[in-house]
Amino acid sequence: MLNRLLGHGLKTAVLGLFTLWTIVPIALVITNSFKREMDIFTKVPKLFFAPTMDNYVNAFLKGNFSSYFSNSAFVAIVSTFVAIIFGTLAAYGLVGFTSRWSGTIANGFLLGKLVPAISMLLPLFTLVRVSGLLGTLIGPIIAHAALNLPFIIWLMMGFIRDVPNELSDAAKIDGCTPMQTFWKIIVPIILPGMAAAFILAMQYSWNELLFSMQLTSMDTYTLPVGISTFVGAISVDWGKSSAAATITMVPMIIIGFFVQKYIATGTTSGAVKG
Repeated sequence: MLNRLLGHGLKTAVLGLFTLWTIVPIALVITNSFKREMDIFTKVPKLFFAPTMDNYVNAFLKGNFSSYFSNSAFVAIVSTFVAIIFGTLAAYGLVGFTSRWSGTIANGFLLGKLVPAISMLLPLFTLVRVSGLLGTLIGPIIAHAALNLPFIIWLMMGFIRDVPNELSDAAKIDGCTPMQTFWKIIVPIILPGMAAAFILAMQYSWNELLFSMQLTSMDTYTLPVGISTFVGAISVDWGKSSAAATITMVPMIIIGFFVQKYIATGTTSGAVKG
């Protein structure tokens, strides 16, 4: 009985510390976004202060934030759709049309995820520059889709393996081609996995900084790059950057809230049987 109580108390303490570790920085950013500069730099953080919307106004009007937001939304949505479509088709090909090279090809994709992302910056930068796409939104779209592709392929392979072979065999008997079987039989079954992959890939693209910084120009900055411009050589505009960071968090929180059941299902069911 005592050991059970101690174990329960230890779990509660660990979960409490993890919750604080997660919530406190977010709460600090949100509260700073409503503070005046003099309230942000107090030695003891002020819990009670006169809120102001000046930081949000300055972020939108002086920081060109609306342009950064629309750029990020376009890059994240398009790159995620491209990665989901090609990743799911590749996973279907590797699982449904097995050959002696299937495992090698799948491991090759996995290797692309294990390699540090920064090592792929130079070749991607060269390809984008030679293609004349440097400084456009197409550059980060290509980079984000390529970086998300290995993860999506391996995630979707687990889901496709879980689809009973009898369904595919029945579709073949009914005269369905492999692509008809994919769209009519496989896709409806693996939709939870595709939803989870979509959210996780979009979250990565939404928050990615390194490739977006190198492949865009001032007119095509995404949110992370735009927020980084609030950091000067001498000082940091904490109020404006906190307001921008707060607005940046909102879309992913809202989307995650509405699709959390698909994320939970998608990230577990494909891994249990696969």
